[in-house]
Amino acid sequence: MNDIEESLLFAKQVANRAGQVMLQYFDTQMEQKIKEDEQLVTIADEKINQLVINEVAKEYPNHSVFGEEATVKKDSEFTWVCDPIDGTIPFSRGIPLSVFSLALVRDGEPIVGVAYDPFTKRLYSAAKNTGAYLNEKPIRVSNNKLRRHSIVNVEWWPDAEFDVQKPMHQLSLDTNTYLVNLSCVINACCLVANGKYEASIYTGSLGKNVDMAAVKIIVEEAGGKVTDLFGNNQRYDQDIKGAIVSNKIVHRTIIDYLEKSKSLLASI
Repeated sequence: MNDIEESLLFAKQVANRAGQVMLQYFDTQMEQKIKEDEQLVTIADEKINQLVINEVAKEYPNHSVFGEEATVKKDSEFTWVCDPIDGTIPFSRGIPLSVFSLALVRDGEPIVGVAYDPFTKRLYSAAKNTGAYLNEKPIRVSNNKLRRHSIVNVEWWPDAEFDVQKPMHQLSLDTNTYLVNLSCVINACCLVANGKYEASIYTGSLGKNVDMAAVKIIVEEAGGKVTDLFGNNQRYDQDIKGAIVSNKIVHRTIIDYLEKSKSLLASI
């Protein structure tokens, strides 16, 4: 077993343990609070983030950890990027669609990624140049263009840095594409990797690399494409400029619609 295979196995093992914590606290009167940035966090988020830190410290003591709730910085080219629970709001309200994600990022580029939905027991995984998998079975993006019955997930919230609502609504009107908001962007992006959605648009920026690090490797190993909202590559060990996640076929069309939006361009 080579280094990247060992890292992927480690990520899968951590994902399964994180899923156990999610199920332990799901649909209970769990402790929750509002962070300084006004984002909701639960005790489950914090416990899973600490689990990742502890496990990385044991197996990869020289690696950094970038977690949504806690970070450990080391002088290393390797960073484990973790979103302990993506979809904290639905999770806190007993809605079973949230996922755990973990990626190993080397010099800004994800080389291993996993996303685990403990409610449906779906474990998405990928490593550089080895393909993407759902529960060990290969997955591929769709080959659909934007048309009736195509699906694009759009994650937006009132204080998001980028406003994509107007251009995406116009795209929907022009192509008959369905727009949805799953309220768990990593889950939606994994549906892109698995050919169920054609694309997912994400407006997160500050600290939101945690949402896209595992997605980058999983979707692209499934044949898709992941860039920032302007079509550029970006690092995943630091803040990002949103994301377009697609089956590659529809990527340029989405960029064209977003480029027409003055509200989006004003945020560059």
